[in-house]
Amino acid sequence: MYMIDLPLDPAALTRFAWRHGHGGGRAPLDEDFGYAAHAWLAAALGEQAPRPFRLIENRTGLRLLGYASVGVDRLARRAKDYALPDAFSVCDWPAAASKEMPAVWTSGRRLGFELRASPVVRGERERDAYLVEVERAHAEGREPAGRAEIYGQWLVRQFGRDGAAEATSEAVSLIGFRRVLTLRQSRTGEAGRRRGVERPDALFSGELTVHDPEAFARLLERGIGRHRAFGFGMLLLRPPGPAIR
Repeated sequence: MYMIDLPLDPAALTRFAWRHGHGGGRAPLDEDFGYAAHAWLAAALGEQAPRPFRLIENRTGLRLLGYASVGVDRLARRAKDYALPDAFSVCDWPAAASKEMPAVWTSGRRLGFELRASPVVRGERERDAYLVEVERAHAEGREPAGRAEIYGQWLVRQFGRDGAAEATSEAVSLIGFRRVLTLRQSRTGEAGRRRGVERPDALFSGELTVHDPEAFARLLERGIGRHRAFGFGMLLLRPPGPAIR
């Protein structure tokens, strides 16, 4: 598995999205470029596209970080051979980079992390995990737990899937939160129709301990939570200890 770093031109990405019908009709593009990036990856890189991925905006533009099964040289070759010109031009390919990730993770190894995720739970429909707690608390006549606590518990459960890793709520911090409007395919299935969906967008920092190396490798490759194809769920690793920001 490789970590991929693709520098993107936000204006070119926006033009690509509108030209290929990935806007929302009269509605604006999604607030976080997630749907546009999803559509661009499919058009430019097909089955080799990084997933999960994360978009990072800074003063110089837009970066797409992601995990892929091939390195950046093969991705650039695939885009050059098959992508349409407007899709190819979205990325500054000479400045793109990649590195190979460790093939084996040691059980008991402590790692720091940063994660952008959408903490939702599924029942009859998908709902914000915190709003579910608020509703449950009101029904039980008690004060609801705080958003950071509920989201931390949600994340701890995600790490524990298949015994991949262990973390405590105390070792997880919610360092950013917003509600973001994103575009998704209309449930009616009508071609070209998009609908705006508001969902929680949480940024976490913390530490975990690898429990099952193979399951942890699968967790990295799969990503965490829902909407991984739209910029959520990529686990960025760092040494344990305070994060340097």
